[in-house]
Amino acid sequence: MISRLELTIARRLSFSREQRAFTRGVSIFAALGMALGVSSLIVVLSVMNGLAGELTGRLLKAVPHLELSNVSAASSVLETTEVVGLTLSHTPYIRRQLMLRGDFSSSGAELTGVGEMDPEVFSMTVLEGDFSNVMSERFHVALGEVLARNLGVGVGDTVDAVVPQVAITPLGLLPRYRRLTVGAVVAVGASPDAILALTSLETARKLSRAEGADGIRLQLSDPYRAGELAQLIRLQSDGALIPVIWTETYQSLFAAIRMEKLMVSVLLSALIAVAAFSVISSLTMSVVEKRSDIASLRVLGLSPADIRVVFMLHGLYLALLGIGVGLVLGLVLTINLEALMRVLETVFGWRLFDPSVYYIGGLPTDLQWRDVAYIIMGSLVLSLFAAVYPAHRASKISPVLALDGLEG
Repeated sequence: MISRLELTIARRLSFSREQRAFTRGVSIFAALGMALGVSSLIVVLSVMNGLAGELTGRLLKAVPHLELSNVSAASSVLETTEVVGLTLSHTPYIRRQLMLRGDFSSSGAELTGVGEMDPEVFSMTVLEGDFSNVMSERFHVALGEVLARNLGVGVGDTVDAVVPQVAITPLGLLPRYRRLTVGAVVAVGASPDAILALTSLETARKLSRAEGADGIRLQLSDPYRAGELAQLIRLQSDGALIPVIWTETYQSLFAAIRMEKLMVSVLLSALIAVAAFSVISSLTMSVVEKRSDIASLRVLGLSPADIRVVFMLHGLYLALLGIGVGLVLGLVLTINLEALMRVLETVFGWRLFDPSVYYIGGLPTDLQWRDVAYIIMGSLVLSLFAAVYPAHRASKISPVLALDGLEG
């Protein structure tokens, strides 16, 4: 048990004005370093969570939440998905990789032909044209914003769709291609804009010479329960259906986001580690400065273990001061970051994220209290480890030698 006497002595060691100015300055800088590390981690992780959440939300507007490849078997389990209340919309699809050629450039694309699409479910922004015409007119296509810009085409222009199949002609084997009319330009606000090409199921079937749909794509009311629904479909179909959920389709992207967050956390944790070393310096200087006081405490009856506890608490007080300041500063900056960035952009006249270059034009934040708890716990653990060596040195001071002014 930690006694009130140990708490009082540790508090006076930490915040007393009787310390030397240099020692007190080192203690202040150690606390400030801890505050800087904690606040930086809170702000940066909140921004990364916000960016990842924004990107995920935009992807989920366009990509299928769950796909079933066996159309005949899928039809029998769609009733099950309706029962659990997750399916918002479903439609057959045909997907092919092909090359699109404009007048001056060409680009790879992923052509997806779908049946009737509910605009409220597929929440893509139509920048130009009429998406309903694409679904009703033959050989019309809707292109992603980035893809249309790369090809240099707009609504009403034509592109050549080069299919990875060959046609037998009098001139020999030639690649098959078909001229498509751009009926709309759409935007998701994420990476699919660079390869997105949507058309009607009938047009995709004629282009690919497919006999039927490749499968059924489902949009769910809660995309994060796609794994639960996939497991239910596997059980209902006795393994005949192998559902593919959106987290598997973009597994590499989300793995890269998690790795980036981990690496940034490790790098910024170095700030807290440096602050912890400053705590070691501060406590070591305090031990040297208070040798006679430590000896007096030993004479008054404090054991080496009590002295060790006092200096561990001394380091903990400094860490708590820094963590408290860093927590408040980090929360205030995170909550007001977007407003602060707007003020800076107005004052200096520059854009942090140019919408023409980046998919996200702002700086969204997502404060997750689990991350905050990990940061605080990690900082406390590092601070306690940093206080071990100075506390051990303080406990080894001999009261007789110290009171006599001799080296211990």
